[in-house]
Amino acid sequence: MCDLSVLVPEARPVVAEAAKIYQRHTKAWFIGLIIHGSALKGGVIPGCSDIDLQLYLEEAAFSECGHLPLDICLTIHKDLSRIDPSPFRYIQCYALPPSLSPGQIGLIPGAYHIILGELPVPEATPEQVRHSAIEALERLDPDPSRIVRHLLHHGEGRLFRELRLLCTEVWPILYQVLTLREGEVLAIWNLPKESAIEHLPVTEPIGRDIRTFYRAVKEHYANGEKVETALAAIPLGVSFLQSAKLWYEQSYSAKGTSEVTV
Repeated sequence: MCDLSVLVPEARPVVAEAAKIYQRHTKAWFIGLIIHGSALKGGVIPGCSDIDLQLYLEEAAFSECGHLPLDICLTIHKDLSRIDPSPFRYIQCYALPPSLSPGQIGLIPGAYHIILGELPVPEATPEQVRHSAIEALERLDPDPSRIVRHLLHHGEGRLFRELRLLCTEVWPILYQVLTLREGEVLAIWNLPKESAIEHLPVTEPIGRDIRTFYRAVKEHYANGEKVETALAAIPLGVSFLQSAKLWYEQSYSAKGTSEVTV
């Protein structure tokens, strides 16, 4: 039986159907199906948020290149295509082996839920989450070169995809910044986006930027994805990423210690 009790109500019927499909077609290797993200924590942005799943399978399920058999995935997708994921944008699922890759950390306690089976890998520790945040902010390049290039393209919803891609960059950086600012490292990752945003003071550029971007994204999806609202939101997301990088460099990276200025 699927345990859907802690999911947001609008996710439950979608996840129930998807879980049956994933389990049915991978039953020879099935270990567990995990959910994380807004479908669990709340803070769903209709039309933008995904249902984020992780499907853990035995090593035998994967080819030498690390993927599942094509025929099985075609069948899974055919069955998934009959599910209406709304108000979510997509059902997103990654098939994973029962071990962590070098440098990879496990799921964060409290920020995931086991729908079926079990979790075969160890959970992340606070130290690992903090180290992962440092690595992410070190790698962060807020230069909008990719976006600038892609704004010269047009057609088939490319602009809207660019905004969604930007969202997938902004939200993790929000939590990674808070990981280095807050004492309760794991608790931060259990918060929905709106609650997490409240931890950044509006008196700081980084706090103002994330609020204006969040409002712009909500307006864009609430009003039916218009070119004007997408173009208004994109520079706000870029501005937040730039503020996040500047904060990291000034308040954390330069110190070279675990002490953070807030």
